[in-house]
Amino acid sequence: MITKNMLKYITACFVCCGLSAALTSCSSDEDPYFTASEDDMPRIINTDMPEGKGGEPATLPGIERTTNFTSEVIVTPAHYTTVTWYIDDELVAEGLKIDVPVLAGDHIVKVVATTTKGLSTFRLFKLSVRPAAGDPELASDGRSRWLTIGTTKTIDCTNASNVTKVFIGKTEASNVSYANGKLTFTIPAMEEGEYPVSIEVDGARYGCGMFTVSKDEYVDPGIKETVIWEGDVDINWGASNVLISPDVMSQVPVGATVRLVYQLVDMPDGYHAMRITTNWWGDNPEDQVIPQFDLTEETPNPFEFVYTEENKAIVDNRDGMLIVGYGYKLTKVVIVEGVAPAETTLWEGDSDINWGASNVLISPETMAEVPVGATVSLYYQIIDMPDGYHAMRITTNWWGDNPEDQVVPQFDLTDETPNPFEFTYTEDNKAIVDTRDGMLIVGYGYKLTKVTYKN
Repeated sequence: MITKNMLKYITACFVCCGLSAALTSCSSDEDPYFTASEDDMPRIINTDMPEGKGGEPATLPGIERTTNFTSEVIVTPAHYTTVTWYIDDELVAEGLKIDVPVLAGDHIVKVVATTTKGLSTFRLFKLSVRPAAGDPELASDGRSRWLTIGTTKTIDCTNASNVTKVFIGKTEASNVSYANGKLTFTIPAMEEGEYPVSIEVDGARYGCGMFTVSKDEYVDPGIKETVIWEGDVDINWGASNVLISPDVMSQVPVGATVRLVYQLVDMPDGYHAMRITTNWWGDNPEDQVIPQFDLTEETPNPFEFVYTEENKAIVDNRDGMLIVGYGYKLTKVVIVEGVAPAETTLWEGDSDINWGASNVLISPETMAEVPVGATVSLYYQIIDMPDGYHAMRITTNWWGDNPEDQVVPQFDLTDETPNPFEFTYTEDNKAIVDTRDGMLIVGYGYKLTKVTYKN
């Protein structure tokens, strides 16, 4: 005979394990629904809510802006625990379920379970929300998404007729204006870091992704800047000049850009001029690196020029580069060089790709090093096949024909396919790879020899 207590226990096991049979898989000693009391630590026991690894938040499936973020949590002790939901540290919902709209962009979701005795636990997740078709968008290149504190920023903005407000995190920017597809605003004094930026258009708010806020100016990736002189000198012909020594100038390569940062000084005669010459300076043309010119409000600041072979020959033979002129203060001389972006090898070997017979898996731990926006390169060799067919697919360790498993959908390899084959590693790519156990390179009729990425 089954007693009421036995029936209660059987029901608890069904709830805990989600099974319709195999009651032996649950026990009263392990069942949180059956044994947990208000004195026990709370637990979040969803199997569909992943736990992060290595201190990093787990990644939730991405959604589109027009779709509410919905989820439901299972906690124990169920009768003594309340649940609160935070998105980017803002309380947005209470209770076991959440159903809220979220702005486009990347967000941190925090689920907190707290008992009546004040004991608590939480889980953190990353949530990517894609813009809907036709949403206002801001330019996504690195320079556009760099905000220097205290400066005025102008950035391309599409799908907007007017922008009235700009928010950097929770801080509102000032001096907002919009015209001809350009959004302009002033970055306020705030802590440096990564912030979501949102804009208000016709009374509606739209997320525009993550931006970097810094005290420093932006430097393009692949660009090396070297300060060769810094100071505070009022340039006034022979009374005060700035000499960059031959030893320093010998390190400046032909083709580099020389950048002079200066400030105009109020002069009684209103005259300002700059000349870049050598330590043998005079009016001879052979002494001139950059012939004398008037400095005006229209002159670029910093003033830049390309260091040519002719410049180098003059400077090397005449004891260094001398910056002279009248009516300005020189504060910095910088050398700007283009450098090749660093390329990091993710995998290297010699694997004949032939569908399931041989694939190349790049582990989740290795792929975690690849930043969003990086260029991933696959080096390969086409193999002669009896049927003449060659194909490549970049997927995940859960691979199949489902679109949600595809990093790069399958395509035919031909003599016209670039080698290496390259693609940009997007936020969507990263979300797929992070949640499906790494990136898998499959296909048919080619030999894979190396996989790299560069920022």
